[in-house]
Amino acid sequence: MNIRLEQPKDYREVENLTREAFWNVYRPGCTEHFVLNQYRADPDFIPSLDFVMEELPPLPRKTGLPLRQGESIIIGHIMFSKAELVLGNGNKIASWTFGPISIHPDYKRKGYGLKLLNYALAQARQMGVGFLCMEGNINFYKHAGFDLASKLNIHYHAEPKDAEVPYFLAQELIPGWLQSNGITEATYCPPKGYFVADEHPEAFEAYEASFPKKEKAFQEGQLPQFCQSCGMPLTRIEDCGTNADGSTNFDYCQYCYQDGKFLQDVTMEGMIEHCAQFVDAVNEGLSNPITKEEYIGQMKMYFPNLKRWRKALIVTNDEAMKKNPALAGVKELIAKMADSLPIAYISSVDNEGYPCTKAMLAPRKREGIKTFYFTTNTFSLRVAHYKANPKASIYFCDAEGFKGMMLRGTMEVLTDAKSKEMIWHEGDTQYYPGGVTDPNYCVLKFTATDGRFYSDFYPRSFVL
Repeated sequence: MNIRLEQPKDYREVENLTREAFWNVYRPGCTEHFVLNQYRADPDFIPSLDFVMEELPPLPRKTGLPLRQGESIIIGHIMFSKAELVLGNGNKIASWTFGPISIHPDYKRKGYGLKLLNYALAQARQMGVGFLCMEGNINFYKHAGFDLASKLNIHYHAEPKDAEVPYFLAQELIPGWLQSNGITEATYCPPKGYFVADEHPEAFEAYEASFPKKEKAFQEGQLPQFCQSCGMPLTRIEDCGTNADGSTNFDYCQYCYQDGKFLQDVTMEGMIEHCAQFVDAVNEGLSNPITKEEYIGQMKMYFPNLKRWRKALIVTNDEAMKKNPALAGVKELIAKMADSLPIAYISSVDNEGYPCTKAMLAPRKREGIKTFYFTTNTFSLRVAHYKANPKASIYFCDAEGFKGMMLRGTMEVLTDAKSKEMIWHEGDTQYYPGGVTDPNYCVLKFTATDGRFYSDFYPRSFVL
């Protein structure tokens, strides 16, 4: 048995291995091999932690021939990726994850997987990887030091914060890493590259067609499967919809998807309203029944994570925001909040990596919803933060309307005369006695890259 770095010549063999290892294990079929195929070009991929395990295969006994040198086969693979932990104030801390980890079915339950994992973890620790989150079976991963992430106050992005998610695991490879980074609680977001099959279904189908055909099936031990449109549990072939060629579609139920198309032209809000009428059926399986309003609130938190709606809630430009029903009016609301609320909150990162938030007077000027200008003191701690690290966020809060808007981006410190004159107001001499040329008067220019809007009990994300 030998463990080494993966090489380009191994790619197809490793992807086939990954497909064999995961087929029908966690869901009908699998997508892990496509994730691997696409991930090698992803900036989050860590090539120096991309290992294969190879074994010399036995020759047929009847030949009696000695094994020739170099006749090895790849029986295992593991890859690592950069990830993020999101703190309560929206700031993000760099972290790591790994997977898929694959062992060929013929070599499972023989200790090979644990050997490969422990080797990779040791290499990661030497490289300074301090903390890992991952999704998997605790009965296996506990032998490599993993435990429930909830015990460390690390939450899974798609589950309630108070949930003990049995498949979401974590480990400090470097003891005390969380404390040394000031993390007492955070939410883990898997790398976006892990969802490539959902975001590019046509590309995945074309890629999958390049392999020998295998039958998808429901089987014991899989993770619960739900319709990615309405959330209905999928436990039998009869529950599932159909593709254009009549084959089973394992993503959507028969009531949402038939013959390769959705049966209803509906928004996410419309689907939630439709599903709410079945609250009595939901209560049949609950020891503590919920009201229709409570059920709607739960769906508003859950539905943005479903495949049909997840992409619909991410927009990439201003025109898309106008057309997206889930984000209808959000641009106007941001502008209204910025113009009418007396206070805005701005955040910076200090020299120890801690987030720092301060209440500010409303922005003096804005350009659409992408650029905002504030006044502040040149010699303030906030300015020192931004000069050292321009990463920033601003937050508007409508407490009465129970709405919040976070914009993330960068903050520039401007001291040129034109910028200072642009937002100078009559009466500012009470703050800056020297007038517009006062050396303690400067301008903060915030430029947004993306945002997250919260209202009606569920969030919407967008990119500017």
